[in-house]
Amino acid sequence: MSYQVVWFKRDLRLHDHAALAQAAAHGPVLCLYIVESGLWAQPDAASRHYRFVIESLRELYVALRRQGGRLHVVTGEAVAVLDRLHALAPFAALHSHEETGNGASFARDRAVAAWCRAHGVAWHEYPQFGVVRRLRDRDTWQACWEAHVAAPLHDVPGRIDFAPLPWAEPPQPT
Repeated sequence: MSYQVVWFKRDLRLHDHAALAQAAAHGPVLCLYIVESGLWAQPDAASRHYRFVIESLRELYVALRRQGGRLHVVTGEAVAVLDRLHALAPFAALHSHEETGNGASFARDRAVAAWCRAHGVAWHEYPQFGVVRRLRDRDTWQACWEAHVAAPLHDVPGRIDFAPLPWAEPPQPT
């Protein structure tokens, strides 16, 4: 079964979630959040950030359950988790937002991009803020930003065909 992975990073909601909307339009979806100890060990991470993420994950979990799906929360480094997932049940594409983070998250994203290229997995990143990646100069930034903020919001998909995690996981709250 070919499916799409939606990697929830910092955008822990259903409304106006481009990655979820696009993935749902292309096949079954596995919703994934990775607890990355390497990122939580960074000096700019704090316990209050972690508590906020936990609270947001609980809300996202409930929202996905209402849609008939599940949020799979997995601990590990992103490349290792994706590699395990792909080895057990290859997926067609990875969808996430473009994260604006620190050097560690940027290095992680570069490693994920390399992994995707090596495994023939298309990684679709969707802009979330006014940061425009890969510009040669700033001459076109304003036009890109204006197009981004003028774009319509993404509705929660009316129907999401959810894919299961291909390994057993501990029970999560219902």
